[in-house]
Amino acid sequence: MAQDADSCDPIGTILIQVHEDLYQLKEKLTNFPLEEKGEALNIQNLETAIKRTEMGLRIHIEKYLNVVNHHVLTTPVNDDNLYSPHTSSWLLPAVIDQKSFVFPLESEGKLWQTQRQHGTFPHAFPKIKRKIGLNVKIMQDPENIHHRAAVNANYGISLPYINQRKACVKVQKLIKGSTIANLTVPPTSHRTDPYFTPIPVPQADARKGILSMIERGLIPPTARITFQNPPIIPRAAPLHNLDEAHKIPTAAPFTIPQKPQLIPVEATKFSPKKRRSQGKGKRSRGHHDRKIMKVTTPLTAVKSPWDYDFFIYNGVIDKTSTDFLAFKEHFHLSWGSIFSLLEHVEKFLRDYAIPEVKIKGNNLVAFLPEFELKHRLTRYDFLSLLENPIHIQMMLNIPGQRYKGQDGRSEAANKIRATWKCFKARKLFLIYRQQKWASGVIAIAWLLHCHKTRVKKILKESRERHLENFRIRAKHLAANWNRIRTSRRTIIHIPSLGYSLPVRQNIDDFNIRQNMQLGRLCDILDANVSVIYICSHQMNDELLLYYNKILSLQAAVKSGNLEDRSDLQDRFKIITPEAINIFPKHHMCLATYLMYSPKAIKRIKNLIQGKQAYIVSGLLHRDDLAVADMLNIPILGPEPEIAHLYSSKSGSKRVFDSADVPVPPGVYGIYRHQQMLEQLGQLVIDHLEIQRWLFKMDYEFGGNGTAFCDIPSHLECYDWFLKERSRYGYEDWRKKWAQEPALVKISEELAGILAQHAQPVNEKRFPTWRKFLQTFLSQGGTMEAYPPVESVTNLTVDMLIEPNGEIRVLSTGDQLHAEGPFISSGTTMPQTSVDPQVLTSLCLKIGNACKMRNVVGYFSVDLVTFIDPSTMGQQVWATGLSLSYSDQLALTQLTLYLTDGHLDCSLSTLKVPCFVPKKEKKMSCLNALSVPSPATSRYAVMTTQLKHDNLSLVFHYVFLQMCKAHGIGYDIEERQGTVFILYEHLKRNKLGMLTIGEDLQGVLMTFARNLFIIHQEISAPNMQGETNFKTAIDDIETILGVTEENKIRFEEELKQSKDDKNLSKPDK
Repeated sequence: MAQDADSCDPIGTILIQVHEDLYQLKEKLTNFPLEEKGEALNIQNLETAIKRTEMGLRIHIEKYLNVVNHHVLTTPVNDDNLYSPHTSSWLLPAVIDQKSFVFPLESEGKLWQTQRQHGTFPHAFPKIKRKIGLNVKIMQDPENIHHRAAVNANYGISLPYINQRKACVKVQKLIKGSTIANLTVPPTSHRTDPYFTPIPVPQADARKGILSMIERGLIPPTARITFQNPPIIPRAAPLHNLDEAHKIPTAAPFTIPQKPQLIPVEATKFSPKKRRSQGKGKRSRGHHDRKIMKVTTPLTAVKSPWDYDFFIYNGVIDKTSTDFLAFKEHFHLSWGSIFSLLEHVEKFLRDYAIPEVKIKGNNLVAFLPEFELKHRLTRYDFLSLLENPIHIQMMLNIPGQRYKGQDGRSEAANKIRATWKCFKARKLFLIYRQQKWASGVIAIAWLLHCHKTRVKKILKESRERHLENFRIRAKHLAANWNRIRTSRRTIIHIPSLGYSLPVRQNIDDFNIRQNMQLGRLCDILDANVSVIYICSHQMNDELLLYYNKILSLQAAVKSGNLEDRSDLQDRFKIITPEAINIFPKHHMCLATYLMYSPKAIKRIKNLIQGKQAYIVSGLLHRDDLAVADMLNIPILGPEPEIAHLYSSKSGSKRVFDSADVPVPPGVYGIYRHQQMLEQLGQLVIDHLEIQRWLFKMDYEFGGNGTAFCDIPSHLECYDWFLKERSRYGYEDWRKKWAQEPALVKISEELAGILAQHAQPVNEKRFPTWRKFLQTFLSQGGTMEAYPPVESVTNLTVDMLIEPNGEIRVLSTGDQLHAEGPFISSGTTMPQTSVDPQVLTSLCLKIGNACKMRNVVGYFSVDLVTFIDPSTMGQQVWATGLSLSYSDQLALTQLTLYLTDGHLDCSLSTLKVPCFVPKKEKKMSCLNALSVPSPATSRYAVMTTQLKHDNLSLVFHYVFLQMCKAHGIGYDIEERQGTVFILYEHLKRNKLGMLTIGEDLQGVLMTFARNLFIIHQEISAPNMQGETNFKTAIDDIETILGVTEENKIRFEEELKQSKDDKNLSKPDK
């Protein structure tokens, strides 16, 4: 009998085994011998009953398996009774309705054992007929309580209890959550409204079964479902004669579906499963004819009813093909839209001469909504409808494929015509675009030009108005100067450096450079003066406190008592323009910053409201006039154009020439290279005794635009020049005919000598002579001789031309040169190198020349003095002029403030009031030039150019405490000592220093000692830093050596004069 089978569906396995058991039973009854029992057996009736039972059971088995596998239940019957509605002679219907039996969708959790019916056939067939009729009625009613028992009794099948179903798989771990994915359900409107196109059904929903789709509304409930081919083709079962040898049947009596399909259009493909069953060797006593029932299945492959694919050959659809008719039959409700789309597909295929394509029906239907919106078929859309789009895409990409299809020649002609028209239109368009672009550029350039012209006109008018107002206010200032300078007034100090932008951009720490004149605050020495100082850096509280303490010493200096200090904060204000933080890297002059600082302007207006005020600037800029116009106050200074003109090297030469003061040999106004070579050659030949020649740019300052070259030492024909001059004599040598051969020779060598041996002073900015020469010729400049001696002293004289025309000398000083002979790093005040009367006379001549050129205000004159080797007399040359407030003058104001002294430039003396000291002073150092000076005389060494990188490592209050610990400070009682000028609190790498003493030698030594101590304190052996302290000390030592040499020489001359006097007495 049947045994337990390992299968995922135990009910199906049991039904198969029951069918095999019935088959074996029939075989045994057929071979049953009648002689053994001596009874008659109606084998024909029994065989008919078994055949009927076997056929009904096969129907129910297939029906159950189809339900389990989501197939439509079908019944295979004989061809004669395929659709006959009457019942058979055994009271069984020929066609079993779908509702005849209801099998469960899930099996129980265990395999059922088939029950064999051990019994004999009854002798009375009427009883059997009644029993079979009753069982049929019971089995036709699944809701009958005896339905399950009847099935079990007749067929040995134990139907499961539906309400007590259990899982057949032992679950090892319980996992909560849904195991069924959401199914597609169309909206209610699609179910009730017949005008809506049916929604395409995906394959995932199709596999759920036709009943599931009907219940979810994917298939309309009134749809007519027909089978193109019946799922099972009934055929007569082959039977074998009893005379044949006993063989095991090789064909299975039924089929099992292998791959369930749900669309009822084509027959489902089945694969037969063969089973073998072996008998037990018993033979029946009936007929020897053995009949074997065999059910065959169709061998043709069944296609999925959802893949409505069809072929199109040569761009024409075969409307009689089976695939196309099936596609049309299924989608007949939306055939209008499909027909339009197919027309586009056919046209596309004919246009591109595509011989064969396979259209995917589902893709075509899915594309319908998009096609109805745009009514056009693109190449991408066409490829999405095909089964093999890659091959078709390669065919479409073949060049000229379009012209192989229908109307190819006309399309090619149209393409050629369109391409030619496009080429001509493109050519014309490019010309038009170029012209339009050119017109746009011209229009924009014209608009910008007009706007620029308009702005220039506005600025010109504004500057002319500022200049006119400046002249009006300058006249008013000159007319009332005598009253203003003796009355209460406010001086607005703007230490602005109004150089041109190229010059400002090449100055390191330009804002610090504009903040080195903090000594201007000392104008409050006059009790009638209040000062507003415009600072180029934001002052922190520490710096403000420092300068407040210095300025509070005025009363203490006069009395000699530190306790008499007074707070003067109400008499000076330090204001920083807010635009400095807005334009930190634009290298603007301070006046420009102030012009763009409305808050600072407003504050200044509030401070000077109702008071007499005027501006003292640095090197005037046109923005100074704008600031003065905003504040409506005058400026003590010349017009900006005059200031820039005569502050240049060439302009100062014109002033010196008109003043008739001695100047070094040279020329000015050089703008061409050939001009420079010709003029330089003439100068060298005229002054063969000059060994070094200087080249100075017009608008540079501080030695930045200076270069030098020792030309005679590199001239090969220099000795020949000396011989020629001695041969002709000094008088004839100056004539042109005598110098012509020398000019020819020097012109051949001069350019090469300059290129190889000329050396710029500022090598960082001008590393080569070529770069220096380029800037020199662009700005213009001068060439002049350097004194033909080794010992040279430079002087600076500060002067003032008051608005009423009075000319005064305010300060004189000898320059210090720590960084070279052409860069001033400080001064000693007052000067001691030139006779004061000679110096004053020269300066007054220069002052009068400046006055004749409408110069007003502060200016400084640079001079050089040396001993002329040809005459052994002192020579003084005027070398430079700057129409601005100088650093020396600012430090001179601070010196006078701290000493309460008086500087007499006509005598070059600085006198301080004499008072009785509290204790005796120690023996002082030797004074200058070995001449004893009175105790009321003072000398000062001042500089604003000290720099040391290590200073940035020390805060200002620590630096001052360090200096105090080493005795570096200022003594109010003695009116001597050292004061520092601190510029800003961020970098802190630069500072100024003022040292005041009783004699020149002593103050120089003190100054050098201070530098040495500071350098030792802030430096380490391995971290010296970049500094000019050492060079300043070396320069001071050189000056002290010269002073000592002059002292010895003076003593020798004095002794020689005494001896001469003693020798002359006996003669008398």
